[in-house]
Amino acid sequence: MKNKSVIAFIVLLIGSFISGYYGPWWAPAVFVVISAAILGLSTRQGLIIGACAIGLVFLGMALWMGTKDYEHIIAKTGTLLGGLSQGGMVGVTTFIGLLTGLLAGWLGSALGSILKTNSKAGTA
Repeated sequence: MKNKSVIAFIVLLIGSFISGYYGPWWAPAVFVVISAAILGLSTRQGLIIGACAIGLVFLGMALWMGTKDYEHIIAKTGTLLGGLSQGGMVGVTTFIGLLTGLLAGWLGSALGSILKTNSKAGTA
C-alpha cells in the first residue's frame, strides 16, 4: 500500500508540474482529479497526496517566478492584498496550491470509487 502511495505521489508531482508549466494555473488540479480516479486512490490518499503534490508545485513555481520578477509584479500584488511581502505572497500561493490539491485529490478519489462501483455493478 505504501509503494502505491509513493508512486502515485511521484506521478502526481511530475504531471502537476508539467501541466502547470505548459497550461493555466488550474491544469494541475485537472491532472490530479483524472490521475487520482485512474489510480484508484482512497479518500485519505487522494487528500494527502493531491495537496502535497500541487502544494509543492505551486511553492516551487512561486519561488522560481520570484527570481524572475524584474518588474516587481509580486511586490505590487502583495501591496494590493494588504501589504504582503514577497515571502507572504509565496505563502499565500502555496496555501492556494495545498487547498486546490486537497479538493482535486478528494474529487478524483470520489470519482474513482464511483467508477469502480459502477464497473463492478455492470459486470455482475
